[in-house]
Amino acid sequence: MPPVSHPFKRGALIILMNYNDHAPPHVHIKYQNDVRSYRIEILSRRWMRPGKELPPSLRTMVESWVEAHEGELLEQWQNARNGQPVTIVG
Repeated sequence: MPPVSHPFKRGALIILMNYNDHAPPHVHIKYQNDVRSYRIEILSRRWMRPGKELPPSLRTMVESWVEAHEGELLEQWQNARNGQPVTIVG
């Protein structure tokens, strides 16, 4: 799963995108070496279930970052779905 963000909080958190992932367009958040529990939809910014809760300050940071980079993330989502390279945004 390639990263679509630079590391946040001294590398404790990074946003990733999976190739050939299921709809709706979403990103995975790697936090404390756990990448399976944290997923957020790009367009609605709803957290996907099942999942764990991020600490409130990190949750707000991720939601704001996804909102600020929505267009770029959707472009990367299409790249991933088409087997093209995914790059870091922002």
